[in-house]
Amino acid sequence: MILHGKSKETVLITGCHGFLGQHVVRLFLEESQCVLVLTAREEKSLFTGMEKEPRVRGYHMMDITHRAEVKDIITAAAPDVIVNCAAFVKVDDAETHREEAWRTNVSGLEHLTEVARKVDARIVHISSDLVFDGLRAPYTESDAPRPINYYGRTKLASENVLRTSGLDHTIFRTCLVYGAAEQAKANYALAVVESLERGEPVYAATDLLSAPTLVDDLALAVVRATERKRLGLYHAGGPQMITRFEFAQRIADIFDLNAGLIIPTTISELRSSGRWRAERPAKNGLVSLKAQTDLGIRLSNVDDGLRVMEREIREMIDKEQMYVYE
Repeated sequence: MILHGKSKETVLITGCHGFLGQHVVRLFLEESQCVLVLTAREEKSLFTGMEKEPRVRGYHMMDITHRAEVKDIITAAAPDVIVNCAAFVKVDDAETHREEAWRTNVSGLEHLTEVARKVDARIVHISSDLVFDGLRAPYTESDAPRPINYYGRTKLASENVLRTSGLDHTIFRTCLVYGAAEQAKANYALAVVESLERGEPVYAATDLLSAPTLVDDLALAVVRATERKRLGLYHAGGPQMITRFEFAQRIADIFDLNAGLIIPTTISELRSSGRWRAERPAKNGLVSLKAQTDLGIRLSNVDDGLRVMEREIREMIDKEQMYVYE
């Protein structure tokens, strides 16, 4: 579905300091004419010089789990679109911090929908391939979800919040998002790079197939969908399904690190050792033809995406920008 209307909209971004949020902000400024309102949980904005950007209306500290805070800030901003990049993303931690995961991924979105209805805003939201059980991968948008871990259940519940809200909305499902960011929280590729640089072993499953997705590509899909006023469900996952072991090896190769430190293992061994707590689908991937066609994007294969990541890290180091692994 396509909405028609004014082209210069006000877009409020939640979780703007997060891994995806940083890229979404940057690409909105590069690719669109939208006016931005930035929000995150930190007291001060982590973006340097952003106050000089004429299309940024300001930064506000906002935690989406705080209903009153969400109501006050979004009512005052009156955005046309809310892009929700705030999320609890740690799959294993969701098993032991269920209340926190639900509060962020589901209750937080409910708070956004309540106020979006009052200000007549549509919502763009990020979901996950982990709403599926992996038995029939790769999945299209019409396939029935069946999550097998708690994180996946929170993501499916968040999708249902939007579907029953009566609001115009866009949902993106994605998988194994990786890439660089100025103050990056750990993603799989960054964690592998950090471990290999320190000379530490990386235990990588040979029986877990997934489709790594470059964060730059996902961010561009979000921006294009917002600009073009596309509604509905989109899959935006990398085009190449490989095992975690193969992915780690490609990371070592692109970054010129010691692949001998990558130890082959299995999903069951990772769970029995306590390194993983959540059950994971053995094979997961997404058919993203609809997103590529509707939004005019190209989703990077693994080698191309890792080269982009490596180049961006080099540029950050050259500019002496903060680069943090957490």
